[in-house]
Amino acid sequence: MKQTLKNLKDFFTHYMDSLLFKIYKRTLSRRSKTSISDDNSYPVVCYMASKSEYFFKKFRRNAAYNDILEHVSEKQGQEYLAVIHKNSKLKFTDSDWDNFHKNDLYGNPVMFSYDLNGRKMDMSPTTLRYAKVLQDIVTLFDARRFKSVAEIGIGYAGQCRLLISYLDNIQSYSLFDLPEVLGLARRYLGKFGKNTLDRIRFIDGTHVNAEGDYDFVISNYAFSELVRDIQDIYLNRVILRSRAGYITWNTLSYEELNGYSLEELLEKIPGSRVIAEEPLTKENNCIIVWGH
Repeated sequence: MKQTLKNLKDFFTHYMDSLLFKIYKRTLSRRSKTSISDDNSYPVVCYMASKSEYFFKKFRRNAAYNDILEHVSEKQGQEYLAVIHKNSKLKFTDSDWDNFHKNDLYGNPVMFSYDLNGRKMDMSPTTLRYAKVLQDIVTLFDARRFKSVAEIGIGYAGQCRLLISYLDNIQSYSLFDLPEVLGLARRYLGKFGKNTLDRIRFIDGTHVNAEGDYDFVISNYAFSELVRDIQDIYLNRVILRSRAGYITWNTLSYEELNGYSLEELLEKIPGSRVIAEEPLTKENNCIIVWGH
């Protein structure tokens, strides 16, 4: 009897989620496109995961979500790990890896077994990428002085979670993205307690009206996937008001949405220069840094 009731509950939950998915996707189809990922399906998955615990428990395996995020392969994860181990300036401890692993407690990500300081541990390769970016930031910048951080394009806020848990000097962390993505991030970060949420500002990326100065801004592949008009807004209100920055850049917006070229961005951001993306995930990808 209990199993029958459970099956009925699961069926009803799945049916209602499917119905809500279709309704919300139809609503989003009327919104102007702001980026490569603003494709109706991805925002809807984020919205569903923010509203439904049933959907949230497995959102990191959703096919539409994986088109945008959580598609780092096992091999790429190993390549990120090799870069991490090669860096002599910062070595992560067992305690650090245990903390990073907490990122994978939610959303049911695909994980693989990796050698972390001689210990075998299952971890999402996406989390390894976040750990590598964290290592870059701490070794390239005087990150212990960062009090205010902004992130443009946030995924489920996994990079944010690693940064604020590793750098306890961060007092304010502003997340910029679509409303649906912010809802998912709020639910995800809420799993880590009030102390985490209290430091977060959730800012609608479709109507960026926040203005302020930041110690540091980060964007992993997101700023370079925005339409030019939105890039201008972020440049004027966030990037050019940040004393330091780290932008992983690709060519998608430049090739498909009339976005800025790499050369144009280097001219616009004072003191900026290019460093290699390591490991290189796609031809012509690179990292723009300044203030380091």
